[in-house]
This record gives sequence, C-alpha cells and structure tokens, in this order.
Amino acid sequence: MRLVLAFCAAVVLSCPAHAADIPLTAPKGWKSEKQAKATILTPGDVADGRFYAVMVTPTEGKAGSLDELLDDARKMAAEIGTFKAAMEPRQSKSDGGWDYKFVLGTLETKDRALVAQLMSVKKGDEGGVVVVLSESAETMTHYADAFAAMVRAMGAPAQAPPPAPAEAGVVDLQYTVPEGWAPTKINGFPLLVKEKNEEWTKFRISLLILPTEALGASIRGQFMGYWNSLVTPNYATRIAPIPLMVRLKTGHACAFDAEWDAKGKNGNVATVAIYMIAHGGKVVPVMGIYTGTDWTLDKTAEAEIGQFLDTARIPGTSDEKVSLFSAADLAGDWSESGTEHANYVTRSGAYAGDATISTAAYFKLASDGSYTRTLMAVGAAGNIREKDAGTWSVDDDLLVLSKGARYSLLGYGADPKVGRFMVIGKYSNQKARLKFTNPRGILQALWLKAK
Repeated sequence: MRLVLAFCAAVVLSCPAHAADIPLTAPKGWKSEKQAKATILTPGDVADGRFYAVMVTPTEGKAGSLDELLDDARKMAAEIGTFKAAMEPRQSKSDGGWDYKFVLGTLETKDRALVAQLMSVKKGDEGGVVVVLSESAETMTHYADAFAAMVRAMGAPAQAPPPAPAEAGVVDLQYTVPEGWAPTKINGFPLLVKEKNEEWTKFRISLLILPTEALGASIRGQFMGYWNSLVTPNYATRIAPIPLMVRLKTGHACAFDAEWDAKGKNGNVATVAIYMIAHGGKVVPVMGIYTGTDWTLDKTAEAEIGQFLDTARIPGTSDEKVSLFSAADLAGDWSESGTEHANYVTRSGAYAGDATISTAAYFKLASDGSYTRTLMAVGAAGNIREKDAGTWSVDDDLLVLSKGARYSLLGYGADPKVGRFMVIGKYSNQKARLKFTNPRGILQALWLKAK
C-alpha cells in the first residue's frame, strides 16, 4: 500500500483544484482514501509486490471537453514519467449518462515501467480525470472487469445489494443428474460420475460441485482464481484461460474453459475444465475431469454435461442476470485468418481437384459505435470479398451489426503475452455454442486477435 501511495502522491500534486465528487463508487472490499485533491481507490486483495490504484480527480468550475480533460490526465502522468499510448483513445457513455474517453499505455519512470490508463469523464458542466496505475499488464487485466463495472455504473441509480452468499462450505446448487450418471460425494462435496470399465472401453467422466460463494467484482478475475487454485497446482496446461462465456437455459451465466491435454502429477493425460455458474450475486464453481482415452468415444457426454449445466440453478438469488460482455471491452480492430486444405474426389475416390480455401475476417469496432467489416475468401473456385459498415452494439451474448448481421459472442480475454482476443460464431445470424467438453476444438468459432 505504501508503494501505491508513493506513486499516487506525485500524481495528486499535479491535480487540478478539487470540486464536486465524480460518482465513481468502489466495489465491495475496495479501500477509498482521500488524498489532497483526489480520491484513491485500491482493491483489498492485491498480492504482495503488486499494486493497482484508481485516482479520481474532479475539475474546478466548468469542465472542458473530453479531449481537454484527457490532455490534463497526460500532464498529470508526465509528472512521474513518460506516457506512451498503446492504442487510440476510445469514447463511450456510462449507464448514468457520463461521457468518458480513455487510453491505455505504459508509463516509464526513472526506475520502472508501469501500465497506465488515462481517462476523462464529463456530464454537463461537471467533469474530471481518472488515472489508473498498475505494476504489470497481468494485474491491470485482473481488475479490468471490476473497473469497467465501476465506470459503467457511474451516475446510475443505486441498485439493491445482492443477496448474502450461502453459508461458507455449503453446496446448495440445484441440478438434474444426467441419466446413467452416479451421484456420490468426495470430502463432503457432490461428485457426479459416469464411467465404463469394459474390455475395450475404459473411461471416467466426473463433475465435482463446490460450495456457493459471493460473486466478486470481476467475473473473469474470479474464474481465474478458481482455475489457479483447482487446475494449476494439479495439472500442467498450455492454454491461457479466457474464460469463454455462455447464457444457460436457466438464464444463469456460465464462465468456462477446458484444457484438452492436461498432464497430471502422475503423468497421466486428462481433459480438465472449470465451469463457473453465476447469477444474482452468487457463483458456483464446478470442476470437470475426463480421463481415459475412450471417453471421447462416448457420444452422449457433451449433451449430458450440457443438460447438467442448463438445468443448474443457484437458490436464494435475485433476478439480476450477470452481464456476459461489455461493449467497452470489445472495441478495437480485430482480425482472423486461416487455411483449410482439402481435395475434391470422385465417387470412386479419385482426385478431382484442389478444394483448399483461405479465409480472412476483419472487424473494426470503434468506441463511438461505428464499425466496418471485411470478409475475404480465396480458393481454386475464385475469390470472394464482402465489406459493409454501420453501427454496432452488444445484446447480451450477441454482437449486433446494423446492416443485419448478428454474431454469437462466445468469449473475450486479454493475455499479457498474446494481447487481446475475441471469440465469435463462425457465421452470422446462426446461433453458436462452444462444446463444454472441448471449447477450443477446431471449426467451432472465429478467434479474432486485436491489433
């Protein structure tokens, strides 16, 4: 905390004079401290050696334009280092009618490099500057959802608090046990198992249901917490969990991901998955472990796990749905390309020509709500190029383009090494859903990377 305050102090000294407060409210568990002309918000669970701070500074008198206020933020950052933008500024509006404009980048000081987000906020004649500092992209990403929720709620009417979480250690998830699965318990926790131990078919599929907990400030950060505590200590994995997101038939949200070839401590290979069911202020983590090379031959496993998840309900929650995606997160320049190799053959199996096709998709989703989309295909049969433009929005689990295209939104993530990526359905106007047992399998979705 001392390190946070030391960095903040230098910024605060260059702040414009204090005026009315900006309605940016810290999530539960965060600390709020007044320091001279600014309010400093910090999470209460930041690990040792890391820091994350949000400095909120209102302006005195009539606020200037968003661009002018953003210039003030740059001047404040310049007091402690050199700010280098990693993106063009993006603009949006909170649920309470506050306009805001922000830019992400790095802040080089004399002895270290920080990750910084500079933001200007304005509503009518009121306005101010928000500066977010962190020691790494990993920490910045960990609290990104919580900060985005704060910004979206800026100035919005206060909502009733979520219901209290279930008693610690209590498993109260309601669900339907798939036919052919055996319910049992391990260490007091429900375990659903389907297995075969026949001469030519051997596998074991299991779902471990863990206690209900309160929904944290960041659904993605909370999912990563479960992955790091349940999967990482026990399995060697290669993926960077996102997580992927889906709206279940009950209306609950499900954040999930799976590693197809996880290697256990004993050297055995298994598929491991985390499904975090969330609704009305509560979450329930479920761990899936699929062992035995023959489990993939069981054609009913995917449907049965889907049935379990689609019938799962967390009792005692409010009706408030957990948001799956934020338009602010999805703004950016996205692209994906690939090649599918194939041949045409006759009925007799003789070679009849090259059917290889290369495709590319480009989506520019601007923060002002405008978009351009370009789809290309090149193959032996000829070339295809389509382009359109208009406005875009997010409707729960759909990316809606004004020219008629609607894409299923399946995932969004940011990794310090590979950058930002978005997962959408392969085809517009066709509802898509990833496999719960193998969500990263081929030909299920478009994985777009941001520039």
